[in-house]
Amino acid sequence: MLFNSLLNLSHMYKSKSRRKHFGIDMFPMFNLLLIVLAFLILCGRPAIRCPIAINLPTGSYFNTADPDGYATTILIGRNKLMLELDAADIRKATLKQIGARHDTQFTQAEESKFGETDVIGTPLATIKKYISGYYNAADYYNQPGLTSDELAEWIKISRKATFEKYGRWSHIFIMADAETPYPEIKNIMAMLGQQKINKFSIIYSYIKQI
Repeated sequence: MLFNSLLNLSHMYKSKSRRKHFGIDMFPMFNLLLIVLAFLILCGRPAIRCPIAINLPTGSYFNTADPDGYATTILIGRNKLMLELDAADIRKATLKQIGARHDTQFTQAEESKFGETDVIGTPLATIKKYISGYYNAADYYNQPGLTSDELAEWIKISRKATFEKYGRWSHIFIMADAETPYPEIKNIMAMLGQQKINKFSIIYSYIKQI
């Protein structure tokens, strides 16, 4: 009897849940994610696919500011010199002007295809063959590199093409392997000085000081 009475009381005093359920609209969150993704795609700078392995030296200074204008990056490593131009139209204009200086004609298709390249490490004598096979991974990663005179000419003409098109000079970066002997870096700096390029940046990996 006592058990039945307690059971009846438990049915009389059923607890009422105070938990409320709210519907969540995920649409604004998806919109925000799409906006962030679009921003990263439009404003992000793609990484250089470097044909030569470069182990960057370390430094203690850190600067997140990007220079205004267009970048020209000199790559030094494994006894090779290469050049990276970050704008396709400048690459095409530079190839056309260098070809004219050396009596080498390029078709519009060749110029357009060269505009798709990112790192220049093939001498002019064999660059037509290189363009015809681009992007061939074996040819890309086995580029022989430029001589110091060829590198100087590419830099001079590309900066001229940049100024003619955009009214500003490209900013020079040097990205050298940590094992590169200093005299090689000094020769590049001297070459830049001959072109009256006295302002440039050196790329290195940043180690946070504790």
